[in-house]
Amino acid sequence: MDQRQLERFVDVVESGSLSRTSRRLNISQPALSKSLRLIEEQLGMKLLERGPRGVRVTRFGDVFYKRARTIISQYRRTWEDLDNLKGSTAGQVTLGATPGPGVLDRIVPEAIWRIAAKRPSLRITVRSGSAQELFPALHQGEVDIIFTVLDEHGSGPDLRVEPLFEDHFVLVVNRRHPLLSKGEITLEDLTTRRWVFLQDASSLWHAIEDLARQQQITPLAPMETNSVVFVRTIAARTDAIGVLPSYAAEIGAESGALSFIPLERISEHRVLPRLARPMGVVHSAVSDLTPAGEALLRSIKTVCNELQIGRKK
Repeated sequence: MDQRQLERFVDVVESGSLSRTSRRLNISQPALSKSLRLIEEQLGMKLLERGPRGVRVTRFGDVFYKRARTIISQYRRTWEDLDNLKGSTAGQVTLGATPGPGVLDRIVPEAIWRIAAKRPSLRITVRSGSAQELFPALHQGEVDIIFTVLDEHGSGPDLRVEPLFEDHFVLVVNRRHPLLSKGEITLEDLTTRRWVFLQDASSLWHAIEDLARQQQITPLAPMETNSVVFVRTIAARTDAIGVLPSYAAEIGAESGALSFIPLERISEHRVLPRLARPMGVVHSAVSDLTPAGEALLRSIKTVCNELQIGRKK
């Protein structure tokens, strides 16, 4: 059983069709069928069920498919390590980034562009997705590094976690917002306007809600999202109060669309939670990063340091 056989099997499982894999890999359908049959004979078990609507994996095939993907990834890493010893800067690296942090706005593009300039033959893939999508891909070798909020998803003996910075949340409003001219912002000022915030910042809103309830104030219902872009857009175009990670908010501030409101200007600021979340990268502790992966990791760290990400507003 060789690498090519494994790649053909994985492609058939993912496409669900012998004919599609045959066309994509430029192999005749009889030759493809023979390759799959040889794998089944070697293992002594049926991996695929063939039918009029395509193929589907058996329970044995599903287990073999997951392992096959990992093996293919290790093949790729091995060849890249050997090519690197010969001075090659080619290869492939895949970075995963969760959407909530908003790192795709600034850090990732800058880091990727720098490594692309130094390694013109390197194939770079950036995948945006949820932690539930990206961490299984990391375990299977499809993703080399994940840039994300460091929470329970990024824990485990088979993972290496590298914190990069602690990001603080800030309040943002459009640059003509009436609250910007107030010396002290009251609880009533905050609750008579809509709030829009990331899910990670919900505890700040709950604290505002509790204070309002104590003073018999009924606040307007908030808007909650996992999109940094949505928060920035609503805050810039309306009189809503947005809550964003500081580095994500800086983009709106630099463009002139948003302004910061320091928490210290809120009359009840001493009883409000100081929101911060650790940000960093996660990669496998079982297998080392390829030279391309190491280069990308260094680039990400350099960009974070240069941008002084995580400064408290």
